[in-house]
Amino acid sequence: PDMVLLDVMMPYMSGHEVCQKLRELYPTSILPVIMISAKGNQENILEGFSAGCLDYVTKPFSRHELLARINAHLRQKDLFQQQQESVPEK
Repeated sequence: PDMVLLDVMMPYMSGHEVCQKLRELYPTSILPVIMISAKGNQENILEGFSAGCLDYVTKPFSRHELLARINAHLRQKDLFQQQQESVPEK
C-alpha cells in the first residue's frame, strides 16, 4: 500500500499496536501511517506518534483537511523515493 489510514479504536488490537507491528516491517519513509481517532487528548496523540504514525487526525475531521494531509504525506514519500533513486550505488 502507499499509505495506511488507521483508526485507534479497533477490536482485538488497538491502532497503536497495529502501527507498531507495521513499523517492524516498514519504515516511515516507505509506508506513511495517519491515525484517526475520537481520542484527541495530548496523551493519546503522543501515544500515536510514539507508536510510529506520521500524523494524527481527530474526529470529527474535515474531509478536505484529511485529503490535504494524505496528499502531503504521499508527496513527501515520492520525493524521498526519487532522492533514493538518484543516489548512485556504491
